[in-house]
Amino acid sequence: MRRLALAAAVLSGCNNDAPSGFATGPGVTTFQPSLSSSGAASSTSTSTSSTSTGSGGEDSAASSSGAVSTFDMAPPPDLDDPTPEGCKGKIDFMFLISAMHTMRHEQAQLLASFPGFVETIAADFAEFDTHIMSVNTDGHWRGEVCESPDWCLNQGHCGENAIGYECGKYVDQVGPCDKRLGAGLVFNAGPYAYNKPCDLDGNRYIAGEQEPEAFECIAQVGTLGDGKDTKMADSLVEAVSPKLNGPDGCNAGFLRPDALLVVVFIADTDDENSWLSANKVYEAVVAAKGGDDHAIVALAVIPQLQVGEAVEGCVYDSPPYGQHLRDVIGLFPYREEGDICADNYAPFFNGAAASLVHDACNAFIPQ
Repeated sequence: MRRLALAAAVLSGCNNDAPSGFATGPGVTTFQPSLSSSGAASSTSTSTSSTSTGSGGEDSAASSSGAVSTFDMAPPPDLDDPTPEGCKGKIDFMFLISAMHTMRHEQAQLLASFPGFVETIAADFAEFDTHIMSVNTDGHWRGEVCESPDWCLNQGHCGENAIGYECGKYVDQVGPCDKRLGAGLVFNAGPYAYNKPCDLDGNRYIAGEQEPEAFECIAQVGTLGDGKDTKMADSLVEAVSPKLNGPDGCNAGFLRPDALLVVVFIADTDDENSWLSANKVYEAVVAAKGGDDHAIVALAVIPQLQVGEAVEGCVYDSPPYGQHLRDVIGLFPYREEGDICADNYAPFFNGAAASLVHDACNAFIPQ
């Protein structure tokens, strides 16, 4: 049916007054889907109606006399399959994970569920090609706390929840990008962090196939986040900025113009420190993708309304929690929310999120 619908759209395109059904932006053409209330795309069809000549003229005369006009029609050209090729599994995943002291459980949930998420998406694409980045959301290298007089300098360790951190061993490997808001994380330190530098072949993101520990290394951000400087939405804008993605930028090589961008916020507190409005964040991310907001999937695992009995230690969508991250992702055509209090994140990632990525990837037509 999709082949027939697109063929009909090609025929109707011969009329210069008819809309083409496609929108073009700088370097990218996107097949425009219709959207459900949740932002997921649904298929549309295009119909054409035949027109006949009016009364009179040669056609009507030939008809009344019984004469039949014939035309030599060449066989239709072989257009192959006109179905959009989609992103062919070329996806840039960007994770923005809060490192606040309340996030130990949520990070463990993500680490447990992400491999299945990737496998679910990869099963739909024969040429699966990913970049995966975890973003610095507060502009600090959190190991500085470990190296402070409170811990390493006086006690020789970083506390019972950071046994893996080796005082002084890797300090000389820390550079400006490790302290840059929006830069990819490659050395998470402190309680419940990975506590070792990540070996990513010189990149600040995972490119292609890597050992399973690679995602754990970048996504296990720990719980030493600076509450005053954590800026989830602002760090997204920095992460996709031309400055950080230029040839000499911290994130050089991460963003690809022909890849779908999947943004994933994971936080259990409000993004009250970000300066930029939801509209400004949306505009910056869309600009980074050539002006095409259908090249972006926005996901957020954040507090939801309480249903039933409260779960101890869970943060619900009520004061003091605000709406900023919800407002940000709500502007994107492809978006979905998950519950930060869920016992298991796998149903969200393997179900609704994977389906949304699949739909967006099939609709996105890179040039």
